[in-house]
Amino acid sequence: MAGSQAPHGAEPRPSVWATTSKAAGPTAAQALDRADLPRMRMFHFFGVLAPLSAIALSLLIGGDPMARYVFWVGAATMSLANVGLLWLSGKAERWQATPVGVLWIIATTGGVLPMLYYFGPFSAVVMISILGIVFISLGRNRWISLSVAGICIGGHILLSGAILVGWIDDVGVMSSRLVATKFQLLVAEILIVGMQVASYMLGRWARRTNTAAVAELQNAMQVIGDQQQALAEVKDESARQRHADEGRWTGQLMGSYKIGLVLGRGAMGDVYEAMRPDGRSVAIKLLNQKATGNTSLIDRFHREMDLAARLVSPHIVEVIELSAPEAPVPYIAMERLYGTDLATRLRTEPRMPSDELVVLLDQVARGLEVARLAGVVHRDLKPHNLFLHEGSTWKILDFGVSKLVGSEGTLTGEGVVGTPQYMAPEQASGGHVTHLADVYALGAIAYRCLTGRSPFKGKDLSELVYQVVHSPPVRPGLLGRVSTQIEDVLAVAMAKDPRRRFSSAVSFAQAFIAARRGRPLAIDPPPNAWT
Repeated sequence: MAGSQAPHGAEPRPSVWATTSKAAGPTAAQALDRADLPRMRMFHFFGVLAPLSAIALSLLIGGDPMARYVFWVGAATMSLANVGLLWLSGKAERWQATPVGVLWIIATTGGVLPMLYYFGPFSAVVMISILGIVFISLGRNRWISLSVAGICIGGHILLSGAILVGWIDDVGVMSSRLVATKFQLLVAEILIVGMQVASYMLGRWARRTNTAAVAELQNAMQVIGDQQQALAEVKDESARQRHADEGRWTGQLMGSYKIGLVLGRGAMGDVYEAMRPDGRSVAIKLLNQKATGNTSLIDRFHREMDLAARLVSPHIVEVIELSAPEAPVPYIAMERLYGTDLATRLRTEPRMPSDELVVLLDQVARGLEVARLAGVVHRDLKPHNLFLHEGSTWKILDFGVSKLVGSEGTLTGEGVVGTPQYMAPEQASGGHVTHLADVYALGAIAYRCLTGRSPFKGKDLSELVYQVVHSPPVRPGLLGRVSTQIEDVLAVAMAKDPRRRFSSAVSFAQAFIAARRGRPLAIDPPPNAWT
């Protein structure tokens, strides 16, 4: 049907790197959170044993009885809190901010302050609080690290300040009251607090630096993945084009048409360039030799001929002539298109600018609306079947697997009809198919154009179909510059439950246009629409 029409055969197969470089990948913060868990587990294991060892040590070194008793209670509290933290760090899903923060605050308040009182606020034991500040400041949650640092710094100032002004005595086993003047202790306190503040700032700086580095690496992986996918698609296209000009019927007459070179190949038939006696160039689709022995495919071909003839729209390829019953090979003559299909465009440019996508959705939706009013479902809407004619008009191709709404018949005997990457869940599971399946497919195409990725990718057909039916796609905003409003529109269009989708493709296109212009929308996106 076109000068450079892409064939309707197998889908391109990007490399493993391209299919895994971004899809379902964690954010930079999430990647660092996962890396934090082993470090935290080791730290909390130490946090369980160290206080118990310190209690045993206090039995040997003695000290002020009251200070030692307070220290025992605090050390036991710290050890128990670290038992809880050790359990939470065992699995990523347990590591939640609220319980982790509460246990850190308990461990810090109950353990660090009594420890300073028992050993002495100016002793080397202050390094333990500095170590804890650094460790927690490397984590994602700022409020937890700020709380821990505040307790350590504020507690040390209160305890040492009370000693310096003479409100309480320094009863620590490593007391400084006999080896330093008050001025020297004041200088030491300033240095200790400065080190604690510096520890917090160092930890937060390291966290920001690591997050930025991981984000840059992820961006580089995404660029490489796009390039790999484009390369794989170009190679696939090159392999198909080697035989693009070979055809069984080239040079022969079919009705009144002189058959020329092959423009495209599909599972059911080949599309040839042909010439009418009046000199008009057309595209003619003939059932291929392999399909002529398949009754089901012959029936589908005749159905395409009948359905396509009744659909009249500037955005659906025009049917010029249907073959007569006595024709040696069933065929359908259509207008000749000049340009390229969307699949070819996306191979060279993985993403489509949103202003161009608006035009595509608007025009394709108009064509689908004509089909909806005629009671026809396309069922195989995909980038290969959307063609930009003469650089201005999008046309829908190939109603070869179309179905009349309300007609009898299932997918039994035909297998899964359609292309899994753009297939609605109810269609993939063999359920009832309506116009809402075309709405889903158009939403999936918009997702591909905006993100550079198909909504789902699997190792094989069964895994891919399972994902279509049961798994949400990756949030578009993680794959490209997609606003929250547009994400909500796509979530409705691609809802697993067809009842939650837009009532028509036109409604979807109008909502998308409004979202792109920043207008408020009265829509209800389904929960858990994205991963």
